[in-house]
Amino acid sequence: RLKVLRCVSGYTLCWHIVMRVSVLLPIAFAGKFDCPALPAVPAPKDISQLHPSHVGIVMAVGDSITAAFSARSDVDEARDISWAIGEGSAQNLTLPYLLSQYSAKVEGASTRPVIPADVFNLPHNDYHPKTDNLNVAESEGSANRGSFDEEWAFLASGAKKYADFDDQWKVLTVWMMANDFDGDCDGPVEETAHYKVWESKVDEFLTNVTTSWSKIYINLVSTLDLSNIHRIQQSKAGCKLVHKLIDEGGCIDYGNSTQMQMLDRNIHWLNTRQHKFAQDWQTKLKSAGRTDVAVVAQPFMEGIGSQFDWTFLSELDCFHPSAKAHQMLAIGLWDSMLCHDRGTQCGIHVTTDIPITCPTVDSTFYTGTDSVSLSTQSVVV
Repeated sequence: RLKVLRCVSGYTLCWHIVMRVSVLLPIAFAGKFDCPALPAVPAPKDISQLHPSHVGIVMAVGDSITAAFSARSDVDEARDISWAIGEGSAQNLTLPYLLSQYSAKVEGASTRPVIPADVFNLPHNDYHPKTDNLNVAESEGSANRGSFDEEWAFLASGAKKYADFDDQWKVLTVWMMANDFDGDCDGPVEETAHYKVWESKVDEFLTNVTTSWSKIYINLVSTLDLSNIHRIQQSKAGCKLVHKLIDEGGCIDYGNSTQMQMLDRNIHWLNTRQHKFAQDWQTKLKSAGRTDVAVVAQPFMEGIGSQFDWTFLSELDCFHPSAKAHQMLAIGLWDSMLCHDRGTQCGIHVTTDIPITCPTVDSTFYTGTDSVSLSTQSVVV
């Protein structure tokens, strides 16, 4: 049936005409986790020995993707199944769920679907502390809208409700890029003022985290080739119509092939900048004698997307990741964290049948060097 809805996306607030089917397909999946249980793993002496069983706290900052807007093809933020920070289940795998298969207690995950808070003022104050816990991602969040500052404040406040926060090993996932750059299709992103803001705010956020907290593993997540979202939208008549009527993702909605090439080129540049952040912070932390903190670029999404079809996207807006996609991204992140062969990425391919890496007692999260350089970044024009 045809409905006119107030559309709240991670990229814009808009009036949205959406064709809805009367009966939605179920979004639960057969349980994929079948790894064996492990005996107790000795406590780590430093971050290089961090095992999944050691993690007690999870946190995440980001935008509507990590808020899981419309993952169930409705207007809720499905925060309970958010790839990096939802509590998840055997049918909807998330990073916290995978960690909980090894750790006796994992706190901080978001537990319920919610309507975006303060919907007319997004991204600001899109936080539901009672159930979001340490998932402080905000729909429409971006560095240029002050989201790193606001989400850091939410994190710092939320951490206080965990009495043993300082003593627990923590994983923090950072992915905030799309809303700052989804319109960068007409020239190199590194020449723009908003790129400089994003760059500064990422570094400032990492400074706040590392100077305030100890015992923390920080994921810097790269972004997939966004031209593939455009490709999927154009492959379905309903999606194509919707994105002619609304501006939800900048030039992703309407760009031509040359613009899509430039968009992917800019995403590649930004992903490489994530690696540079990791390199710089590895040097800073080593110089400061910090062996309890790691900043690690997780590249499992780099260059991917060509194999995705419409099931990767919400049926509501043909834009945000579906529940199926959230599970794929959760497994990709998990596999990447456990991967020590960064040259081949351990053969990780983010697909619908992506296998789950089963850790052993000797497994650790990757904390090694990052060698990707901006000077070798290829430029497509």
